[in-house]
Amino acid sequence: MRVRIAARAVFPLTLLIALALAPLPARAAVFDENDTSRLAGINEAIKSFEDDVSSALHDLPPNAAEQIESYAYVELNLEAAHERLNTIFVLLAVSIYMDSPSDQLLTANVMHAQLLPQSKNYLNEKRAAIASMAAAHPDNKTFAAYSIRASAVLGDRATPLLDELYRRTGDLRR
Repeated sequence: MRVRIAARAVFPLTLLIALALAPLPARAAVFDENDTSRLAGINEAIKSFEDDVSSALHDLPPNAAEQIESYAYVELNLEAAHERLNTIFVLLAVSIYMDSPSDQLLTANVMHAQLLPQSKNYLNEKRAAIASMAAAHPDNKTFAAYSIRASAVLGDRATPLLDELYRRTGDLRR
């Protein structure tokens, strides 16, 4: 008799624990291959830009220290932006193939709260740093072109994508 009473008391508690530990209901994936494809395209554009700057850097005469420093500065800022976007790419790609909706949600929350806003600011800083080389060398048409190119890739392509991902990850929190 005591066993039956204990079983009746334990059953609702067991059911409550089982429901609490059950996986979250399945949701549509936040990210898809289109997102990774768009980000890969941006990364390819940045890599091409990096390669062009690197090539120009290697074509400079060895005694042009100020120019070498300026080109290296542009190249390093591009590399930093590229690495930041690679981090986002990896998280997007991993999130797409996660089986557990709760893991997808966790990744989206990390991206929303920590990575996407800081990355947008970071890319804007890198874009501004490249533009500063154009301002510091107003007679150099190459740096003016680099500034325009950085604005196109980082400002016009990467930033809107980060804004879109931020909005979509924020929608999950509601």
